[in-house]
Amino acid sequence: LDGDGGDIENACEGYLEGYYAGAAAYMTGDNLAWMGSDYWEERYFLDRAMEVYNGSIYIIHGMQDWNVDPHMAFPTHQIAIDAGYEVKGLYGQWGHEYPDRISGHEGGIAYPWSLRWDWADDLLEWFDFYLRDLGPQPRLIAEIQDDIGGWRVEKTYPPADQEWLAITLDECSLESGGESITLTSTTVLDCGTMENDLRIVGMPTLHITASLSLLQQLPASGHLFAELQRGSDGTHLGHAVMDLRFADGGKTGQVLVPGQTVLAKMEFFAMDVVVSAGDSIRLVITQTGMDYVPSAVSTQPVTVFLDESSTLSLSTVSRTCEDLFVPVMHEVYPHCAVEE
Repeated sequence: LDGDGGDIENACEGYLEGYYAGAAAYMTGDNLAWMGSDYWEERYFLDRAMEVYNGSIYIIHGMQDWNVDPHMAFPTHQIAIDAGYEVKGLYGQWGHEYPDRISGHEGGIAYPWSLRWDWADDLLEWFDFYLRDLGPQPRLIAEIQDDIGGWRVEKTYPPADQEWLAITLDECSLESGGESITLTSTTVLDCGTMENDLRIVGMPTLHITASLSLLQQLPASGHLFAELQRGSDGTHLGHAVMDLRFADGGKTGQVLVPGQTVLAKMEFFAMDVVVSAGDSIRLVITQTGMDYVPSAVSTQPVTVFLDESSTLSLSTVSRTCEDLFVPVMHEVYPHCAVEE
């Protein structure tokens, strides 16, 4: 709507609802179903799309895009395959940029191999086959780049052969902070040095026991932000965020009371990162981060349990330089170069 005479033709119920739905969701932290609103429910359409869409799916998404988070692509890639669609994915370590935009990638993670000069040609081949019946059928794969530059092909993403490495938080050493999580606190855990290279893929989880303060005001809640870092340089590997009313997941929050303890089943946004042998994994827990804004009722202090009741589970796969390919107009990866 822009204030001219045509606005009456463009105005709709959803537009008017938007004026209160955003503010109300922020204040309450839920989807407003309790007040009879379907504003947010209508805006989740993946399940409906999988029932009625008639076509192919090519997903291009940046693994470092925190404007349109990677949860838009994962687990959507596999959901679409399971629904019977022909799917390809191109997943580089991009931010909110086109794959061949130098100005948006220069100096960033996995640069310069993050630049894919061939992405538009690849997309054209997809359009030619599926829209014009021209050329050979493209491969139904996922091209994924890790955070040190390497590109490889997977049948799907996250890979089907991933294995899980579970680390209870009592196995980690406390570097700073403590169990109390507040607006200004930072808790840092060193979760061990890697004996071998570790490739973390997909969506790791952190199931952490958290207790609300007995002094909390109603409605009671809390908010946690967990970040994985590379120990040697503090590089961001991935993060997870949760309002404790949604500790069990789903779209409907629980009613919590002061003093209640929950197991917050946090899931990290998709990542594909390498922690080299001799390096370590650092887990940083705060109330929030990465510009996520907790609901107004979720900024109250909570206590987390840094013991055997809380588990960091890392989804991993074994891949070597033999599994990688070098995109056009790029040199071989330094960590894969063969010394003569």
